[in-house]
Amino acid sequence: MAIVISKCLLDWGFDKVFTGTVDNASSNDVTVKELSKRLSNWGTNMMDGNHLHVRCMAHIINLIVQDGLKEIGNSIKRVRQAMKYIRQSPAGIKKFKDCCEMSNITCKKTLCLDVSTRWNSTYLMLYTTQIFQHAFERYKLVDHGLVNYLVTHVCEDGNCAGSLVSDDWNNVRNLVKFLETFYELTLKVSGSLYVTSNVHFSEISEHSCMLKGLVASEDLELQSMAVRIKEKFDKYWGEPEKMNKIIFIACVLDPRNKTGFVEFALEEMFGKEKGGEIGKDVIKNMNTLYKEYIKKNANGSQLPSPSSDSSNTSSVSSILTKGVLRLQYKKRLEENESSGVNLS
Repeated sequence: MAIVISKCLLDWGFDKVFTGTVDNASSNDVTVKELSKRLSNWGTNMMDGNHLHVRCMAHIINLIVQDGLKEIGNSIKRVRQAMKYIRQSPAGIKKFKDCCEMSNITCKKTLCLDVSTRWNSTYLMLYTTQIFQHAFERYKLVDHGLVNYLVTHVCEDGNCAGSLVSDDWNNVRNLVKFLETFYELTLKVSGSLYVTSNVHFSEISEHSCMLKGLVASEDLELQSMAVRIKEKFDKYWGEPEKMNKIIFIACVLDPRNKTGFVEFALEEMFGKEKGGEIGKDVIKNMNTLYKEYIKKNANGSQLPSPSSDSSNTSSVSSILTKGVLRLQYKKRLEENESSGVNLS
């Protein structure tokens, strides 16, 4: 595979590659190592290829959320079964449309079933369903077959779903909010017309903070799902020494973050001691990378020296308005500013 990739790069006129994004197949590890050797032979391999291998974030998100949805709750099963019953006949769809009109629901979206192998389809199904809550409640009154279907029809897991109740809709709305964060993240990091590397680590740390909160929450359905997702999450992002340091460096170079936010996020994810050590390692890697660019730049002597000063923290804190972790960081900045401590 490395031979084919190398040939394509040469055909395209690309002999300089800094990173390559691949999924988690073990064969890709071998491919990246071989590709690194070829780049070294071409004399274009930065830092001996230490930062060449980047694991696909969208692929990892798919794996961890798909695993979490194995802990699917009764509320989701009931919604899915209700959708199946209504969609199984034109008469059922007609009745549902009539219920929408009587409930003054003007949404033009249609009911859609999810696909078990695509978690984002489950999110879209639940997102659409919650809009039609009043129509579902009215439908139960005009077609008693729905209730009978829910309490008698056996689902894929061998059990009956049971009748839809008001708590189910609260659970659906909570789950939609939960899955929405991963859905939007997938769209964000899958973009091809804008830079995505700078949001990689900040999004990982935000979601780590969110999962910690859900694991300790009182919502049992979300808690059980969050526990599974966090286990998978920690498998891929719980060992920072195995993570490509470029995702940290790219986050530092984002002027909204700088070193202050990255160091704070690392401590929140991995603890003060371990997070502090990783932070020092990130700075070390940045300096090494800078020196590498000086060697390869004919005018390297004219480049400004790297500085550990990331300038005033007030400019950072003024735009930290979204995300739990960012709000916590903003609070930390305000506390330290009041005491005269600069964390940037």
